[in-house]
Amino acid sequence: MKFICVTLLIISGITDSRSEQYEVVGAVDVVPAVAGDDVILPCSVKPNISVVDMRVEWFRLDPKDSKLVHLYEDHEDRNTNQIESYRGRTKLNHQELQRGNASLKLSSVRVSDEGLYKCFIQSKSWYDDAIVNVSVEVNVILDADTAHPHLIMSRGGKQVRYKNTQTKGVDGGKDRFDQYLGVVGKDGFSSGCFYFEVQVKGQTVWDLGVTRESVNRKDWISLRPEKGYWIVGQRHREYRARNSPDYSFSLNANLQRVGVFVDYEKGLVSFNDVESKSHIYSYTDQCFNEKLYPFVCLGFNRNTNSTPLIICDDY
Repeated sequence: MKFICVTLLIISGITDSRSEQYEVVGAVDVVPAVAGDDVILPCSVKPNISVVDMRVEWFRLDPKDSKLVHLYEDHEDRNTNQIESYRGRTKLNHQELQRGNASLKLSSVRVSDEGLYKCFIQSKSWYDDAIVNVSVEVNVILDADTAHPHLIMSRGGKQVRYKNTQTKGVDGGKDRFDQYLGVVGKDGFSSGCFYFEVQVKGQTVWDLGVTRESVNRKDWISLRPEKGYWIVGQRHREYRARNSPDYSFSLNANLQRVGVFVDYEKGLVSFNDVESKSHIYSYTDQCFNEKLYPFVCLGFNRNTNSTPLIICDDY
């Protein structure tokens, strides 16, 4: 009996030693993703061993609870209990599993996908996990179908400027601004956080921020939160936020580039001076109940300054 006990202890020691040789590795840095594109969330076992016969789980880490993003078990994907918003958007490469690569492909990235993920791998003798941090960048493209007829859009939808004559072939569609020289982004957001920057250098009449999907685009109205607009703007030498009442502010130097940050769940829209890295203004404790769209405007009805507003990509 003593000999049997000693043998079991030796075997147990070997098993523990083997388990310590393997490690699940994720990404060292934050994984950048662009809303609408696909992204790979890296995860692998080092040294490389096949994980085909193992359990691979991807979780979305939440302060209150961890929820299933993707499950591979018994040689197949089992996503019955997967988070609804991830259905049809996750994929493991089963051939890569043979090489110890359990990276997850996430398709059609959404702003709400931003956050922490856990890659958990388990065999019969060991388990380990790694954390992957995903940051989602918003690729703002302006929607030409919403632009006032006197606005000219660049081909890539990143620049807009005023033209004294109406663009040929443009009618007053239901989504188009008729009074304000405005245009919104193609994509709206109804959850999570997003951020974009607009170059205003050289332009002296502008407004920018976000707007509700259902706002009135046809009439002259006050561009305020109660009307579905959260903006800051410039009228020649004066800067202001269109709250109730207007909040006017002065700056040591003219704004060159404005950053817009939105936290949908917190009801926050915040503006910053990118060049000086300083805060400009924030709308707080707002109640959002529909999609928000990036919004830029060159004033009301007429703007003699042909300098464009530019959606920036280099931040």
